[in-house]
Amino acid sequence: MAMLHIVRDSGFTSNALAQCLNMSLPRDAILLMDDGCYNLQHPLLLAALTKQPDISIYFVSLHANARAQYSEQTLFTAITFDDVLKLIFTFDNSITWS
Repeated sequence: MAMLHIVRDSGFTSNALAQCLNMSLPRDAILLMDDGCYNLQHPLLLAALTKQPDISIYFVSLHANARAQYSEQTLFTAITFDDVLKLIFTFDNSITWS
């Protein structure tokens, strides 16, 4: 079963991102929102992309913009709040890391 991991805290100030990445499986997805958008530049997330290239990474563009966070990574997908709702119902389960 594919899982949506919702990360709401920065990996620079909490261990939420590290825990999420340790539990992520192939076909899972990670959604960065709120302060989780600071993880767009986090070395753990960038390293995870090379180890688990089949994990999809999404981020709420409004939250990233409010925190002046941008990414050149083509593997990261910017989404809106409407897309968040659709994304949640795309996966069998979700878990929030905060």
